[in-house]
Amino acid sequence: MSVESSESPEPEEGDAAQGGHLRPIRLPPHWHRWFARQDERRLALLDELVDERIERQVLSNLLRRLKHAVVVAFLGAAAVAHWFSDQAAWIAERLPVLRSLWRILTGES
Repeated sequence: MSVESSESPEPEEGDAAQGGHLRPIRLPPHWHRWFARQDERRLALLDELVDERIERQVLSNLLRRLKHAVVVAFLGAAAVAHWFSDQAAWIAERLPVLRSLWRILTGES
């Protein structure tokens, strides 16, 4: 008596293991004719154009994230400076020596 497993066999190594069964992409006939007309030079040029577009998109995303990081850092620094200013003013109100120093710094008479 043998026990048969209901599990399917493990997929092979490579692309099929990651996404399951590989299926061909079916293109309309005019695309087949277009690819048939291309030579190696034109296909290499097309490949370069695609690579350049991908690079531009990656750089654009990187610059957008950098811009957002700079804005957040600037707003955070402004909030910290404002908080520190309020704390310094609060301490200066309570200590006469700091109060006179604060008046000198702020230009009050």
